[in-house]
Amino acid sequence: MDMIKKIACTASVLLFVVAQAFSFYLIYVSHQEKTSLVMEKEAQIFFRRYREFSDKLNKVYSKETLGDQAVTYFFRECMMEGSALYKDGEELCNTSAYSFDVRRLTVDELERGPSPCFLKQEAVDGKQALIFWEPYSLKNPDGTFQDYLLLYMLDITYLYEASKELAIKEILISLLLSFAMALLLVALIQRITRPLQATNETQRQLIGSMSHELKTPLTAIKGYSETLLSVRLSEEQAQKALGYINRESGRLSRLTEKMMELTRLYEPECRITLKRVPFETLFEDVEESVRHKLEETGIRLQREGSYQERSREMDVDLMASFCINLINNSILASEPGSVIYLGADKESLWVRDMGAGIPPKEVEKVRKAFYRVDKSRSTKSGNMGLGLALCDQIAAVHHDRMQIESKLGEGTKVSCIFL
Repeated sequence: MDMIKKIACTASVLLFVVAQAFSFYLIYVSHQEKTSLVMEKEAQIFFRRYREFSDKLNKVYSKETLGDQAVTYFFRECMMEGSALYKDGEELCNTSAYSFDVRRLTVDELERGPSPCFLKQEAVDGKQALIFWEPYSLKNPDGTFQDYLLLYMLDITYLYEASKELAIKEILISLLLSFAMALLLVALIQRITRPLQATNETQRQLIGSMSHELKTPLTAIKGYSETLLSVRLSEEQAQKALGYINRESGRLSRLTEKMMELTRLYEPECRITLKRVPFETLFEDVEESVRHKLEETGIRLQREGSYQERSREMDVDLMASFCINLINNSILASEPGSVIYLGADKESLWVRDMGAGIPPKEVEKVRKAFYRVDKSRSTKSGNMGLGLALCDQIAAVHHDRMQIESKLGEGTKVSCIFL
């Protein structure tokens, strides 16, 4: 779980960083484009007004000499709000709310760019401003010149504030989205890995249980074999030791086979071969497999239910194993001469007996691998506690459900409920 959270958080942080970098780039580009558009538009307006001012002065000046007051009059008449007029560094008129240090604004300061006038962007009285300016000269009759400087200041602080607000909103939205992405990634990774984790945990438990189950017979086999090799025994004692080794070896072989089958069924990629099989065909295969053991115990297998002429999509080998394991469990729980019932209808397939039954508190526990209600009796009979665990998983891979109904002293019914 911790690893899943780390992976999700790392991925979210990387996505957040990439998203932020891209978003800030877009905000920066957008801000620059907006500023450029404002520059171009306002420069055109300023230069148009400047040309109007210049044309009017030239018409009047050709007839008479103009003083600073007349130039100021025409400046007020032609220029838009926010403009300022300077002569030799002295302010003659300023319709803006700011003062300008015109000594810094010289024609040589920068070359004309794409706009028709000189301009620069700088901080003025705590505001971000675009400053446009043009020099204008009037020639006096004595050949001297009166040099004026026309300025226009446009406050673009709102563009910076808008960009700043956009960046803040983008950061907050990105944080929320990144947090949501982290939660989504955790959920997705958990959803993807949960079956694998469950399978790994189940297999780990199976291996641990199997190791425990193998320890006792292996220890006994080793002990008996060492005795046969090192101690001179009577014929009867030797036969007894060899018989025990043979029985426990068979038990280990059966245990290994069932463990392999059970482990395979727990694999997420487990595939089963489904085909429509009549219940009568399934029952015939099952009866043939358990006939010998039934004859040995004197127990009779009887069919029941409305199984005739019914069929179902199933993996016939696995479903036969389902029935055989249940019948073997019922044989162990039943008295010689009793009856075990094998049945099916449109809703389920079942095996039931009239045996010892299972205590109510043990009913769900018997689904677990290696769990045995009566451990001493099970060990003597060779029951390894894998039958019901195997049946439960066989039902699961068929997308069905195994149901256990049992009353102590009255018997047990185990069904595969068709879903």
